[in-house]
Amino acid sequence: MLLVLRRISVLIFILFCPSAIAAQAAPSTPAAATPPAAELQAAATLFAASDWKAANAAYAAIAKRFPTHALSRFRTGVTLTELGRPAEGESMLREGERLGAPAPQAAYRLAESLAEQHKNDAAIGELARAQRAGLGLTGAQIEANTHLAKVKSHAKWNELILAFNIAAAPCTHDPRFRQFDFWVGDWDVRPTGQPPVGPASRNNITLEESRCIVQEHWTGQGGGTGQSFNLFDRSIGKWRQTWVDNGGGQHDYVGELKDGNMVLEGTTPAPNGQLGRVATRLTLFHIGADSVRQFSQVSPDSGRTWLVAYDFMYVRRKP
Repeated sequence: MLLVLRRISVLIFILFCPSAIAAQAAPSTPAAATPPAAELQAAATLFAASDWKAANAAYAAIAKRFPTHALSRFRTGVTLTELGRPAEGESMLREGERLGAPAPQAAYRLAESLAEQHKNDAAIGELARAQRAGLGLTGAQIEANTHLAKVKSHAKWNELILAFNIAAAPCTHDPRFRQFDFWVGDWDVRPTGQPPVGPASRNNITLEESRCIVQEHWTGQGGGTGQSFNLFDRSIGKWRQTWVDNGGGQHDYVGELKDGNMVLEGTTPAPNGQLGRVATRLTLFHIGADSVRQFSQVSPDSGRTWLVAYDFMYVRRKP
């Protein structure tokens, strides 16, 4: 009897409350997780123009409607600091970072907010965090930030400025990038031990990309041309060289400075267009200020024996 009564009750509910049943059956539509692109662009335009009051209103409105949107909260925090409300800005910046705003930018903006609140130690701590996280600003750009002027007297300020400069221009600060500079110059190149008869091949070695790359520009007497790109790779503590030429050749080497000479080992294409690659050793001897010897060996048996591929002497070209 109890089961029958329950079934009757359900039937009555269905007959008199169809809208409730429809609401249960209809799939729910989740709220959009991302604000409309046009709205974000409008807010970004105001932000780029440093219209802090209007940008604050625009981003705050987005943040209210999209509570998990990191950028709107982050930029609301930035605008609040710019409007002279750094404590409120700090809160929004931290919320923006929690939701996914990039750590380097978040830490930098937090440093600004904390500096405006005269929390100098905390501001320096956030600035150091931004530097460690990879914020790509130079020391001069940090120095020019008016918000951070309040912490310039901090004991760690100069140390941080140097750290930013080193990160922004490592090749001018790390002496390891200068190990191959003995090769830089414009050179006449001939086979070692042969008299300087006839025109020489030419190799012009230049420093490129803020002195990070030692770039080779080779022109041979037989019409061959090529270039190599040489870089000290801090991730492995060694030099890398990649060579390409007009014969379709491509060489890869890794090595280091040994007793003042650059010793590189890698592979080069098998001769005559054959498939495969051959173990190769390349040594550039620093003979003197105006001479370098380049000595190449190949191994047809994976390093058990070595054969001379070429032996060149460089003489610095006279102006």
